[in-house]
Amino acid sequence: MKVVIIDDEKGIVEGLKKIISRYLPECKVVGEAYNGLDGFEMIQKLRPDIAITDIRMPKADGLDMIKMLEETKVQTKFILLSGYADFEYARRGMKLGVQFYINKPVEEEELRDSVNQVIERIRADRIKLQGLDELKHAMNSRIQEETLRDILDIGNDQTSLVDELLRSAQIPTAGIWFNSILIEIDGSTDALKELGFQPLFHLIDQALKNYCQVYRFRYFGPQIAIVIAHNSNILHGRLLHVIQEMKQAVYRELNLSISVGIGTVYKRTTGICQSFEEARNALSYKVIKGGKSVISFTEIMKITDRSHAVPEEAITRLEDALDNMHEEECVAIIHEIFRGMTAEPGMNPADLQQWCLTILLSSIRKLSFQQLQQNDLVGGPILSLEGISRFRTLEYLEEWMIQVIRGIIRFKVEHNLAQKKDIISEIKLYVSKHYNEQISLADLAARFFISPYYLSQLFKRKTGDNYLNFLTQIRIDKAKELLENTDLKVYEICQMVGYSDAQHFARMFEKFTGCKPRDFRKKLPNV
Repeated sequence: MKVVIIDDEKGIVEGLKKIISRYLPECKVVGEAYNGLDGFEMIQKLRPDIAITDIRMPKADGLDMIKMLEETKVQTKFILLSGYADFEYARRGMKLGVQFYINKPVEEEELRDSVNQVIERIRADRIKLQGLDELKHAMNSRIQEETLRDILDIGNDQTSLVDELLRSAQIPTAGIWFNSILIEIDGSTDALKELGFQPLFHLIDQALKNYCQVYRFRYFGPQIAIVIAHNSNILHGRLLHVIQEMKQAVYRELNLSISVGIGTVYKRTTGICQSFEEARNALSYKVIKGGKSVISFTEIMKITDRSHAVPEEAITRLEDALDNMHEEECVAIIHEIFRGMTAEPGMNPADLQQWCLTILLSSIRKLSFQQLQQNDLVGGPILSLEGISRFRTLEYLEEWMIQVIRGIIRFKVEHNLAQKKDIISEIKLYVSKHYNEQISLADLAARFFISPYYLSQLFKRKTGDNYLNFLTQIRIDKAKELLENTDLKVYEICQMVGYSDAQHFARMFEKFTGCKPRDFRKKLPNV
């Protein structure tokens, strides 16, 4: 503990230094002064833990010095010395927060006991402050994770909204490069049920510790989203190497196998969601690479950049037929696509692989993660080049693809997952009843058995707006109603409509209404 002594009698200062060095080994005298003004400057400079000060001194007495130091926000604890048993000094000292008052001449035991009590109080304050800091950090991390979860599903054309959300969550953006990653745990997650996700989060943090900021959180099911924010370009080769090493560490230390999709790097805020969509697309290619793979979007762009492409019109018709579960129409479209394969000159195994992949991905694009996990036909690696080679003829491969399509239709029928006539209306109704809960787009996708990406696109196509704006509007409308009809405090209303951070709530309220919640209430008639 750092100690300073302020007294206008040099003999007393030297005596106190001897007592402290002899009886208080935890303390070290780091400074001394002989009047209140010098003491004021010394304490500002050295920021000691404890100051032992006389009251009556030239230029400024001890209490005046403490009063001046109040405005500097120093955390120093004070022990007052005085040759006068004057209650008025003690009363003034108590008002300034001084809790120890020793009369001169100073007794060794009394000084020792007073300093030890101050030390215990300092330790208690530090523990309390550390706990508050940890709580504040945990709350801030939660707000940032919730914000990024929303941003991942907003879309690439919402620059102003993304910037507003990042500002609200205190996530820096100036001069920052962003990269998104999606991790999926392969196979059993029994180990996580016992250990929780924290050991996995710890390994992620260790692997990516050289980047400025790393935000990682559960996306849905056994998937973890990661957003990297760095103050310089994120080198793709280096990141790929780091993720490969992380995957090995996860298997070695937690006995978990993971697949990883990596998006590309962007130096703009909307690049967060763009990169995440790329990571999600990359991860879907595990049907080619198999589980336990690290797949970058750069890699799959090389795979798909071929001259022989499946006609987009045929894929659109196949998706529509699957939506309506028209098995005969699906089979007819598959036949048509395969006839196109035979007509294409120069088709090689890699081209054939890409055609089959396109058909399969279009077939499962709207399925949720839960559905894919339950479907044996599309739940594992099935389209490797080695896998395609086991089909002796194109006819065998075509028949297998038809069986996959039939299996998907049968699965949807068995699980009552037929395309609902107006799923967006059902989702809007659900959100209007559960707006006060933390319901991300991924949570809704899992509840309504639809992929998050497809839900995001469908919601915007049907409503003309993104899901986050819709949810926010419902929450703000409810907040306005509570401000009008109740005496609830603003922070109470904030929590009731689904926000955990009052400042973020106030900013969103002002964005949607043009004024802050308190100002809105003041403008109400008869209020």
